[in-house]
Amino acid sequence: MSIVTGDSLEKFNIVVSKLPLKSNELTRRTNELKRLLINWRYILVPINSLLEWEREYDPLIIFGIITFIFFSILKINPTVLTLVSFVMLIVVMIDLLVINGVHIVSKYESWTQSKETKYKRLCERIAHLETFLKHKCESVLKMRKERPSMYLIVGSICLLFFAYCCQNIDNLLLSYLATLVICLTPGVHNRQLISLIHQYIIDFWNKNKLISSFKNGEQRTARTTSS
Repeated sequence: MSIVTGDSLEKFNIVVSKLPLKSNELTRRTNELKRLLINWRYILVPINSLLEWEREYDPLIIFGIITFIFFSILKINPTVLTLVSFVMLIVVMIDLLVINGVHIVSKYESWTQSKETKYKRLCERIAHLETFLKHKCESVLKMRKERPSMYLIVGSICLLFFAYCCQNIDNLLLSYLATLVICLTPGVHNRQLISLIHQYIIDFWNKNKLISSFKNGEQRTARTTSS
């Protein structure tokens, strides 16, 4: 029989009281994102479906598009300011033309319940990502305040390593690899490939270990028989 003290009961009530608050904040932020991104939903949902690999050939499409973009940059070889200006121009044009494009698309394409579910799930994931990044920033600021020596050491090592990589590896190649990793991560997460690879490695290791132990047992048996 367990005895619940007053202090433990108070701590439990505090923990329980915080859970609905976080859930309510997440729901509120999700609803805000749904309102803010409503003009982009006809574009965001297909892009999200592509990034999550709903079809088998989606990774090849992502790989091909990113490779084509960076290969074009490599061939044109623009200056940094020219590239930034061109990217900003594309962003501005998309931002201005997307509303008109959405109105045209919405006339020929109906917004189904399935698309609404995907759109809500996308907004929830964006809200989760914002919460995750906010938590990491708070952790860094907490380390800076409570353990400044550790903050200085870890920050210096990370920044020096990043500077070393950027100095010795082509920056366009680094950008290409980073873009590939970022764009392929949602699909890897959605297909749970990391857990599958991890399980495959464990099974392979256990199988080899079992085979080696079986061979060692046979060798011991053979030695015992011969002796």
